Amino acid sequence: MGMFDYIRCEYPLPGNPDVRGAWQTKDTPDQSMDTYVIDKDGRLWYEDYDIEDRSDPNATDWRAAAGCMARVNERLVATEYRGCIVFYGSDAADKHWEFSALFDKGKLLSIEQVE
Repeated sequence: MGMFDYIRCEYPLPGNPDVRGAWQTKDTPDQSMDTYVIDKDGRLWYEDYDIEDRSDPNATDWRAAAGCMARVNERLVATEYRGCIVFYGSDAADKHWEFSALFDKGKLLSIEQVE
């Protein structure tokens, strides 16, 4: 399956899918389970963060690594993304939804459902 990023979409989507949470995409630059947001105005944001070691220094098993790359100081940063992002997910009835969004300098130009 490989790595992917998340899309949180606040913009109204064609077909009004009832998908809770985030969508997935393989079309963003890094594919490292990061989050992007399409806001209600159609602007694409990247959720930036810092990494902090919050692991237990006294642990001697696998717990020694738990929390070693905790995301802290999360903040949204406007992108200048140009291109198409395809994102997908399933609703509560297990219906697959897929959308293609075209951006220029981080601003949504169009979005359509992929059949």
